Amino acid sequence: MKKCLLLIAASIALFAAPSQPKLFSPIGAASNEVIDLSPTPCDARCLERLLKEEKEFSFAARYDKANDDGRFSADYQRLATFLNLAMPRVNGERIAVLIPSESIGRYSVIVSNSVSAYLLSKGKPFEMRVFDSVDEKPDSLDRALKEIERAGFNRALAALTVEGAKTAASMNSRVELYVPTVNRNEIYSAPDNMYFGGIDYPKQLEALSQYANRFRTFVLSEPSALSQKITAAADAILPMPASRVMINDPRVNFSQLFKTHKIGTGASILLNTQPVRTSMALSQITFNDIRIASALSTQMNYNPLLLTLPQSDDVKNFYIASAIGPGNMTLRDLNQLLRNDLRFDWTAYSSSAMAAMISQRNGGDYAPRVELFGLEMKENQLQYPIKVYQIKNARFVLAPPPPKSPVNQTLPPSE
Repeated sequence: MKKCLLLIAASIALFAAPSQPKLFSPIGAASNEVIDLSPTPCDARCLERLLKEEKEFSFAARYDKANDDGRFSADYQRLATFLNLAMPRVNGERIAVLIPSESIGRYSVIVSNSVSAYLLSKGKPFEMRVFDSVDEKPDSLDRALKEIERAGFNRALAALTVEGAKTAASMNSRVELYVPTVNRNEIYSAPDNMYFGGIDYPKQLEALSQYANRFRTFVLSEPSALSQKITAAADAILPMPASRVMINDPRVNFSQLFKTHKIGTGASILLNTQPVRTSMALSQITFNDIRIASALSTQMNYNPLLLTLPQSDDVKNFYIASAIGPGNMTLRDLNQLLRNDLRFDWTAYSSSAMAAMISQRNGGDYAPRVELFGLEMKENQLQYPIKVYQIKNARFVLAPPPPKSPVNQTLPPSE
């Protein structure tokens, strides 16, 4: 047994690569085999002892599905998943995952790991199959959907972009699609068998606007598609058009930027920037003694980096909207093992919630509520309660209720 472990450790060390986002290879992953070299059979008591002694490889090698009365199938399934063992098709939970790996890049790994963690948390045999369409061209998606149907799946979790969701919506496939990456409002028309779990950014902006000087707001944004989408939504939420400030230079001088755009006392700033740049902006506001009404941000900055990078004075008037709710502890831990963070990663959270809904419906439960997450499906869109947070003592805490009077009436005159 020790020799086996040393051999595996040596193999891992030899082929290990630096930690970085990975894409699916067109070549299928190799499966492993564990061989039972013992001449004597291993009964239930023997298998139980191996598990108790944490001899996982010996357990996997000596497990015989044909002689199992159901007591050890979940343990074997768990080990088989982590060790990528070759195994027969199981009579248990089955979930299909549609992933256009070139279109969504690193998110493909987050989505598939989220579904794996959810299935593992149930402690029962399961089969998860990933169908990689590579891109979101009509022919590619049509081919993948037909493969899913031929494999006997009625439903699939589909990690698509907005454009991919529009293409899939036009196909009228018989496979029910659950799209955790797109909000229903982003699609003009979709069939009844298509469900969505993406963020409603306008709702988050409405919640944040209660903490803003809505008549003197600046929007700091980046060229990314997400940043521009939020900026466009802000124009529809605020009663007066916000002053837009685009940050193109990665070495931007925030002190000079604030002077150039006359961002001064009493203003509110909507930060549609990534966490590191958001932290830099907040620090410079403090350093330049700009007494803003508030700094605001949506889900894109509900990130643990904001708990460590800025100082406490930098975030005292910082408000962040988030739709991530409390999660199951076992599910969180399993996601952590697979390098997902269910507490802060929106893609992991929404994918897990949609996987839970697929599982419910596979079991014949068509209730609109996802019990594990306490979420409702309404008009084919998962509804997420929006909460506004502040940062206190390196933690996200619920913000106090917004002021009853408009913020712009309670501020000193602008500079």
